[in-house]
Amino acid sequence: MPEDKSAPTAPSAPGKSGVQVIKIDSPDIVWEDYGDLPGDRTPGNPMGRHAQVYTSPDGKVTVGLWTRDADFGDLLGGGQSFDFVIDGDVTVTDADGVAHNATSGDLLIYSNKDSGTWEQPGPIKKIFIHVRD
Repeated sequence: MPEDKSAPTAPSAPGKSGVQVIKIDSPDIVWEDYGDLPGDRTPGNPMGRHAQVYTSPDGKVTVGLWTRDADFGDLLGGGQSFDFVIDGDVTVTDADGVAHNATSGDLLIYSNKDSGTWEQPGPIKKIFIHVRD
């Protein structure tokens, strides 16, 4: 495969087809702050940040970036969720009490039909993909 010699770029317009390169540390990415999520039990409720970098033309697929210093709360998902952990770690304990630990380089898969807890004691950076019915 040829080397990618493209310059760092901002995300292309949502729903645009074709080859795109998203540089996660690009200053052109539009990050949005969020805080109080449903079921959030994080002490001090620190702000998190997310950036939506792609939405399919039909709105059923969303790809984005997500980061937060710490996060404790209910497992939340929008349809089928795929979280690729870039940096950090999280433990998801499912409804049966089984703990699933995902660390840097792991892919965590869950859906809005799954229930459980999200326990992230320190900073995390991840790429998320949500697929809605």
